[in-house]
Amino acid sequence: MRTFSSPILLHNEETKFAKSVIGRDGIPEFDQFLDCLIREKRLEILKRNGINPANMSSILHRARANAAKAFKELYDLWFDVEGNKTQYLKTLEEKRINLSSVSSILSKAGANAAKAFKELYDLWFDTEGKKTRYLIKLEENGVDLVRMSSILHGAGANAPRAFKELYDLWFDTEGKKTRYLIKLEESGVDLVRMSSILSGVGANATKAFKELYDLWFDAEGNKTQYLKTLEKERVNLSNVSSILGKAGANAAKAFKELYDLWFDQNGKRTQYLIKLEENGVDLVRMSSILSGAGAKSTKAFKELYDLWFDAEGNKTQYLKTLEKERVNLSNVSSILGKAGANAAKAFKELYDLWFDQNGKKTRYLKTLGKAGINLSNISSILGGAGANAAKAFKELYDLWFDAEGNKTQYLEHFIKNKDGEEGFTLHNLSGMLSRAGVNAKGAFKKLHDLCFNEKGERTDLLDDFYREGFKPSNLSCMLCGSGVHTSSNLKKLHSVCFNEKREKTKLLDDLYKGGFRPCDLCSILSGSVDSLKKFHNFCFIGETKKYLYHFLNKEGGFTASNLSGILHGAKANICSALKKFHDVCFDDTGNITQLLDDFYKEGFRPDYLSNVLSMAGNNASSILRNFHTSCFKENHLNHFLTEEKLFTPKKLSNKLLYGVGINVCHIFEKLHDLCFDKAGNKTEYLNNLIKDNRRREVFSILYEKVRRVPFTPLDDISLQQQNISGIGKSK
Repeated sequence: MRTFSSPILLHNEETKFAKSVIGRDGIPEFDQFLDCLIREKRLEILKRNGINPANMSSILHRARANAAKAFKELYDLWFDVEGNKTQYLKTLEEKRINLSSVSSILSKAGANAAKAFKELYDLWFDTEGKKTRYLIKLEENGVDLVRMSSILHGAGANAPRAFKELYDLWFDTEGKKTRYLIKLEESGVDLVRMSSILSGVGANATKAFKELYDLWFDAEGNKTQYLKTLEKERVNLSNVSSILGKAGANAAKAFKELYDLWFDQNGKRTQYLIKLEENGVDLVRMSSILSGAGAKSTKAFKELYDLWFDAEGNKTQYLKTLEKERVNLSNVSSILGKAGANAAKAFKELYDLWFDQNGKKTRYLKTLGKAGINLSNISSILGGAGANAAKAFKELYDLWFDAEGNKTQYLEHFIKNKDGEEGFTLHNLSGMLSRAGVNAKGAFKKLHDLCFNEKGERTDLLDDFYREGFKPSNLSCMLCGSGVHTSSNLKKLHSVCFNEKREKTKLLDDLYKGGFRPCDLCSILSGSVDSLKKFHNFCFIGETKKYLYHFLNKEGGFTASNLSGILHGAKANICSALKKFHDVCFDDTGNITQLLDDFYKEGFRPDYLSNVLSMAGNNASSILRNFHTSCFKENHLNHFLTEEKLFTPKKLSNKLLYGVGINVCHIFEKLHDLCFDKAGNKTEYLNNLIKDNRRREVFSILYEKVRRVPFTPLDDISLQQQNISGIGKSK
């Protein structure tokens, strides 16, 4: 007898889409809608045009019996009969308005999806596709549409009205900011914080915004006791907004309840905050765990507090055990991040997995310790697992270890060293898989299966990288923070670097010939795989190739390694960061600027500047300008160089200012004021230091004094001679 597979099993994506729109399966409307999706292959057309089906299903959610009609209306608005994008989608793309933001606002429009979409579009654009005053004024005043979409999330069929009401609250008829935005800015209250708390309020956005505003400011726009007390007691509003995230329509009520739990009528701290502070429990950790508790924030906070402290405010066994076993609360809070209203339950479940009733470590922590696996690595991978933390931890543990506590093939294949070659470390793996959260097991397994076969032999994909000099630490740096997308990002990287014959592509060859080693590439593009092709084209094709060339030619004197050290952290902004840094160092024809020449004349070589500007990233240009001001306009550098027996450009950059990056001006000025007065005379402090110590000890003391960390000199080995692929880890 011939059997047929269920269409639901064969068309899983269409089934999920239909369920999201209709609500449930097993009814005639569901079957009809699913059949239509499968027969007409509409989801394939969406994906072919770069449209995430989830954005459409979010808008159509709750269409129920009207699903087929609502889908067709919205689809016909977005695509023509040939399946090409209409003006609506084209305009959104052209104006760089993310469809996910639109989808968020229109979420649950249901049967009215097409009508609501068109009305919102017509509010934003004229008949020629040009932005109307609404979007223009938002942009001019630096109000991010993403923030508005967060607040207006779920407005659905009422989206156009809700958007206009909120806009009219923020701007007058001439497009000028009203007192609401003005007072927020003047008081240093970030709109990001408010949007986080109000997230999901939807159609009632204006009312909820005004209620929260009126709680924070009086009729004259002055801060009320609520904000004043938070400031006085140094309670960061970002922590409050994190806990209250998605309170929505209940924002004002939820804020007041949480405030009243923390402070009395006179603005004095209650036992809750007092005991947290006395016991060294950082509110930041609690806010991370409670993030998104929203309207249930007060209840959730109290439940977690009562789990950690008894009626007298003493630590319970839970915190005592963590301290005794040296389990850092920051690691716990990372894993439990966004547990929200389920914080206490999630914490207890994870604790019970790690410790028995007597506070002794269970086999889970014992096995990790025996295997030399740091809990910080686990917390990095499981970051944000939240309410499902215990389940996610156990799943990952069971993937790594068998019942006897022996490493399984999944972990063993990664960390073993074969033929003297470097294997992956847990730091490498946790860096790539950071914040995979509840999907940690699946993400790790996918990465393993992409890199190794069942025998533990490297796949062609991983072998190609090794053959061209990529080390695990390089790949980890490039894929830093990829989380659940680690395996797909590694595939992307491979497809850009190698062709079908497994030969390196022209792109990779160009970069190698330009002086970029794998470690340099992975450092300069750390955490930004998608930018590799764009970076290559910027550096080697067309007019923009001059920006890299001017650095690397003889007059420029920089190496690719110098640049990768300086621009590390720019990520997706790497091209603009390189151009901005270029424009500070060179003119349009490639001649060095007066600014760079000043440094060169005083003996600063490019590698010295690279050491000083390490990891400046997107801020490299402004930092170099500010450093130049400190050095030359304020004459601070000359004061140092007059003491040539002690201070030279090399010693300043390699021993005292190495790696300061974005903090260089602050550190340099602090160092100057410690050593010299305004006239350039040595201070009594420096004279005594020189008199009482050997030169090496002088550097060590100065370093620790201005940077407040132990002295770690380069010992005359420049950053360029080191493998800086691990820079992301140290950062």
